[in-house]
Amino acid sequence: MIEDRRTVVAEAAIAALATRGARGLTHRAVDQLAGLPEGSTSYYFRTRAALLQACAEHLVARTQRELGPALEERAQLTLQELAALAAQAVCAWTAEGGLLVLARHELLLESARQPEIHQTLTAASGYLQKWLEDRIAELGLPAAPARAAELIACLDGIALAAAVAGQPDGDAVGRSVTRVVNGLLTEP
Repeated sequence: MIEDRRTVVAEAAIAALATRGARGLTHRAVDQLAGLPEGSTSYYFRTRAALLQACAEHLVARTQRELGPALEERAQLTLQELAALAAQAVCAWTAEGGLLVLARHELLLESARQPEIHQTLTAASGYLQKWLEDRIAELGLPAAPARAAELIACLDGIALAAAVAGQPDGDAVGRSVTRVVNGLLTEP
């Protein structure tokens, strides 16, 4: 039961980050969003730093659950398959009005001052970076690490722009992602 309550609190905290920003992430706000009695969030996460860390860990876990099966596929992908997978990932991140993207960016800003959050987010992005490097190398393209980093930055920008717009159009996001993937991963 405690794990379930921690998950409820973490989900509500992510929603608070996405809708109210880092300044709006308070124990009371999370209690309200989760529909819990006042003081519940404080019981599980005593400090704001602990609450932010829980957000980071839950965000990483949720992303791994959503994208994990696709990333576990180790078969060599074509450029078109990689573009489709990237579009699927960005669309998943921009679902629910961009909740995950907005919360992630709030956490990224917080991570500049909080090493634990930085470490959690860096470990997760390192996994994705390595996965992309391997897929790009399998396509026979040079400079796989640089291309992977550029691709992640571009996809992140597309996701953030769609989230900030409020109601992302999945088809438009997919087309943008496909153009970026093709542009960055076509041999110059």
